[in-house]
Amino acid sequence: MNYLNRRNYNNLINWLMNYCFDHGIGACLTNELPDDVGGKSYVIPADLVVVNNKWHNELEIPFIFAHEIGHIKTGIPCSYHASISNIDKGEADANKFAINLFIEYCKENDFNFSTCFNFAESFYIPLKFYYLLPDCTEDWIIV
Repeated sequence: MNYLNRRNYNNLINWLMNYCFDHGIGACLTNELPDDVGGKSYVIPADLVVVNNKWHNELEIPFIFAHEIGHIKTGIPCSYHASISNIDKGEADANKFAINLFIEYCKENDFNFSTCFNFAESFYIPLKFYYLLPDCTEDWIIV
């Protein structure tokens, strides 16, 4: 990752941290999670997002962070396992929230993209979640 990308990455992580603080969510980036766990979210005893700072693909960490915030904001923490349909819905809702959170970040920083796919690539949104983009894209993305 070059210096410019590192600066942009750090700005996004800082923005996500500030978002948490502004919304009463605790946030922790840690090197203590197992390698196969990207992050966790908790609503009891308090809203808390924990993100694995040593995730194998560092560029995915902001999406993981935003996704875990999504679990808190949608009220379905990642430990919610009442049924398989709730797990799927909870994960999809957290992913949609993450995408919308990145859209909010872009609006605040006057970032524009020629297509929703350029937007997704820029934020390292995993390809398997691109099906969520049409529900989250707005006219401002298209230049």
